[in-house]
Amino acid sequence: MIDRIKRYLIEVLILALAILLAGCQPKVYLMPAPVAIQSDTRFFDMSEGNKDENLLYTLYATNRRPFDTLSNSKGYTIFPSDTLELGYVVYRVGDEEMTWDELFQQSTTSDRDRKLLLSQKYIREMAKYTRDDDLRLSSARAQGFFDQINQLLAGAMDKDLTIYVHGANSNFYRATAQGAQYYHYTGHNSIVLTFSWPSAENLLKYKIDVLHARQTVSAFTRLIETLAHHTNARKINILAYSAGAQVVAPSLAALPALHPELSGEELKKQLRIGEVYFAAPDTAFKPFLERFLKFKDIVERTTINTNINDTVLLLASLQNNKTSRLGRPDIGELDDEEKQMIVDLMNTPKLNVLDLGGSEALKLGRAHDSWYSHPWVSNDLLLLFLFNATPEERGLKIHHYDTGAKVYRFPPDYDSRIKQILDEQKEE
Repeated sequence: MIDRIKRYLIEVLILALAILLAGCQPKVYLMPAPVAIQSDTRFFDMSEGNKDENLLYTLYATNRRPFDTLSNSKGYTIFPSDTLELGYVVYRVGDEEMTWDELFQQSTTSDRDRKLLLSQKYIREMAKYTRDDDLRLSSARAQGFFDQINQLLAGAMDKDLTIYVHGANSNFYRATAQGAQYYHYTGHNSIVLTFSWPSAENLLKYKIDVLHARQTVSAFTRLIETLAHHTNARKINILAYSAGAQVVAPSLAALPALHPELSGEELKKQLRIGEVYFAAPDTAFKPFLERFLKFKDIVERTTINTNINDTVLLLASLQNNKTSRLGRPDIGELDDEEKQMIVDLMNTPKLNVLDLGGSEALKLGRAHDSWYSHPWVSNDLLLLFLFNATPEERGLKIHHYDTGAKVYRFPPDYDSRIKQILDEQKEE
């Protein structure tokens, strides 16, 4: 027993040190190619536009206070603001002279010969909304921004808009660079907007991140309503990574109360929220269940990926009064009625749980970042957001726990299985 405790404490200390050191080097390198893209370049073939050498274009929204409100190349602070700002940011991949053909070759191989750094080239704020502004109105400049989004949507294969919400210990650069590389691997077929909330950008200030996430709920609800009103997106999909769930889940739960005059179905039609994906979510498990009951009828589907061995979420649990996190849940925190409720929910199409830790073929270990670092998991996310495919259509296998709850796992032959699925779709 004592040896196990010592081993556990050593693991936590090593992890904390590793994350702290990583936080000192906030660089983003192009993620590994999703497994299907390594053998099938159809994702890139579906889009003819936005292939501008080695540049990636992505949108952003933030409630961070800016350093310099007069500069088009400004950055943003770690302090929350009552103003929601929207704009776009451009990233360069690799060296200045890299061509599109070179980037394409490096983007579609499983054996990349060098790291490709994402460097921020340009940032431009285009629209502002204060807490008291009427979200239905817009300035001429803001309307030009929304018109540009609608133009892009009209010419894109993917008619949805995807919002990426980052986790804790992340600055504006890292957050928007992650959004840019996800946009790249949609084959430049999707419109991606990164929501950068005011993380303190320091592992030792995790408690500040928790506070700032709570203070961001109003800004995120306003973002959803603004995009729903001003853009022609068919659906608004949301990818919440780690502590990003502390922003997204409470925001979605708050929306019905903001519109008591609308039924769940009416609000769903008005906001057009599609797929909601929680990747390794760092938010309290039991409160999430209460929030999900409030927002489940205003979104198309919710997907949660979990890893019971995730050490980052273990550390987060220790910093949150030992309450388990959604991405590493402890069912023992629920009473019998709540246990049955979550089992029933997991057996409906409204809630899909991906058991990554139980998918032995993934060999994840204690990984926390698999949504972009593992070629199988990132591939599954792409198929979900691009084609709104069910887990079965994406090649996953059903597994039932002893409680009767249904989860999905990656089978050992996932790579060949997904290739066969894509080949069959190509023929159709």
